[in-house]
Amino acid sequence: MLRRPERRVSVIVCPVTGLDHIDIETCKELDIKVISLKGEEEFLKKIRATAELTIGLMLSLLRKIPKAAESVNSGIWKRDLYRGNELYSKTIGIIGFGRLGQIIADYALAFGMKVIVHDVIEDMKHTTKQFTFMDNLKTLAASSDVISLHVNYNKKTHHLLDEEFFKSCKPHAYFVNTSRGGIVDEVALLKALEQKWIKGATLDVMQGEPNINTDNPLVKYAIENDNIIIVPHIGGNTYESFEKSELFIADKLVKHVSCS
Repeated sequence: MLRRPERRVSVIVCPVTGLDHIDIETCKELDIKVISLKGEEEFLKKIRATAELTIGLMLSLLRKIPKAAESVNSGIWKRDLYRGNELYSKTIGIIGFGRLGQIIADYALAFGMKVIVHDVIEDMKHTTKQFTFMDNLKTLAASSDVISLHVNYNKKTHHLLDEEFFKSCKPHAYFVNTSRGGIVDEVALLKALEQKWIKGATLDVMQGEPNINTDNPLVKYAIENDNIIIVPHIGGNTYESFEKSELFIADKLVKHVSCS
């Protein structure tokens, strides 16, 4: 949200791509320039932190890494308790084939995965030797062993993944969200885990963050179950990404001020 300032604000600088935390319409009304990384495609090709975390979360979930490490720290060495699954030969369904979706597709191919994709943009809807494009979400859900979410959050994508989507998933499927919490109906996701419509989930984002605590139903579930991993929106939180982004956004601000 953006409150109407008492003093004149002319610029808001935000070194991120997702601007769902800023009231863009009010900024336009007040003639406030928003400087961000949105649309900076060439620069963003160098920012890989969220994509790397996505793969890391997949591996952590499928190989039960957090619980295995926790058991050793507790003095227990029982490898048979933590037999997991490989990414190799699995089908990954990527929802949203923008910058991050395309990077994830490349990473998935390197792991020997089959890649299927759903995107609403017309020129993305084609099939190549490497990727198969699916016309609807339910078809993708029914065909995927791992589902990775990479769409922008807006009014149209709010709760895009609902109960019907999760009911369409394979019972052994894993779900990964490093996009935005509001795209997923979290009540439906919790039901999917409890009813075993899916095998597991891992989240870097949640609706209502950062005000998330142990009262949250998904966090409560995570405390008692080992088929979900939740981390506090650390996707872009690397020293390298911060340094590159802050220098780039500072340069954009200097150019804006010098041209004003």
